[in-house]
Amino acid sequence: MKKIINNFLVILVIILVSLFAGYENPGLVEIPKKYVHFLLKKIGLRDNFLNKKINNGDFASHEKNEFTEIKGNSFSLILSKVRSFKGKSASLIIKSGNAKEAEYEIFTQDGFLITKEYIKEINLPFFYYDNPRHSSGVKSVFVMNDEYFALISSKKISCLYASLINLKNAKEVIKSDCLPDEELADFDALGGAYSKINDGILLTIGVPTHKSEIIAHLSQLDSSIFGKILFISDKSILNNENEKVEYSIFSSGHRNPQGLVVTKNVIFSLEHGPQGGDELNKIIEGSNYGWPINSYGTRYDDGKSYPINKFSSNFQEPLFVFLPAVAPSSLNVCPKNLQNYYKNNNCLMGLSLREMSVLIFLLDSNSKRVINVEKILLDKRLRHFGLNTNSSLFVDNENNFYITADGDGLYKVKFDKFR
Repeated sequence: MKKIINNFLVILVIILVSLFAGYENPGLVEIPKKYVHFLLKKIGLRDNFLNKKINNGDFASHEKNEFTEIKGNSFSLILSKVRSFKGKSASLIIKSGNAKEAEYEIFTQDGFLITKEYIKEINLPFFYYDNPRHSSGVKSVFVMNDEYFALISSKKISCLYASLINLKNAKEVIKSDCLPDEELADFDALGGAYSKINDGILLTIGVPTHKSEIIAHLSQLDSSIFGKILFISDKSILNNENEKVEYSIFSSGHRNPQGLVVTKNVIFSLEHGPQGGDELNKIIEGSNYGWPINSYGTRYDDGKSYPINKFSSNFQEPLFVFLPAVAPSSLNVCPKNLQNYYKNNNCLMGLSLREMSVLIFLLDSNSKRVINVEKILLDKRLRHFGLNTNSSLFVDNENNFYITADGDGLYKVKFDKFR
């Protein structure tokens, strides 16, 4: 009884302090709220008082073998739902499975882990920043040697920044500098695509804004991780008990690369432009891709064009540009049955949010030219491909791969009925 009274008094004090801080300065309300969460966890009450409510009805499994067939130009796409969930995925990791049952882990941007057996909150640190005003949250999760790492938005006092954390101990292993022009920050543009390469991993870090010129120009500064593709070695990220993880800038001048894949020793990224100008890029180490100096899109504020005809030799031009925008998300190789069908081409596939389609890219055998882009409309905001723990596309024994759709759920997909 005494312990309950003491806990109640602690909670009361925290609430009064939070209310006073909010009354004196409404801009500080979010900071006391974090302290409430942190202190309640310390006294063992976080799960009882402030844990996010989980409505299991929002996370239904689908056992029936119901499917939809969508016809493409030369084949059909077979689509069936595996799991319903609300919100947006941060990553989809599939460890094993067959056509009847896949062992999946869905990490959501609002901080949940969803599996077939359970739903729980991710172990996020005290400095984790979750505020819809800045579209903040968990932006990506990947696995290295059975350890999970997450790219998140973070805030300490007046410093808004991005950080990479180890989910096992919530330790911050990489962090950016504080963002300038904080009011115009938008973490929807933080990137978060990843792909393993050699003895490490490539991770995309976008510039988290749509309208701030100051933030956008961080992509051209070697001192900033924003607007870059980083290379992080296995050795560095897996031995970070006492020091920050070391990394190198693999390429720069990126806006918001949300798709990344390595195939046949060639690296490709799929990147959001501003209003139009979404790009498929071949990534070459040490290259600069020009943002925000060059783009085939237009500016948000006044609709004016960027100097697209002034690409200098310092900037790498895109392989392909979408006009108007399709809002691309993920990028990967085509599954083997589709690759075999297009055996004389390099075949990539992407997902689209705005166009609500699967995108099939056919490139020449040397990956120097895009021959065709086919859009297969699913009428859903498509977010992530299911990857295995080696960051490769997961395909089961019946040629099914997996994708997530915003506010909808997890789907099993395959190409079939080739004509």
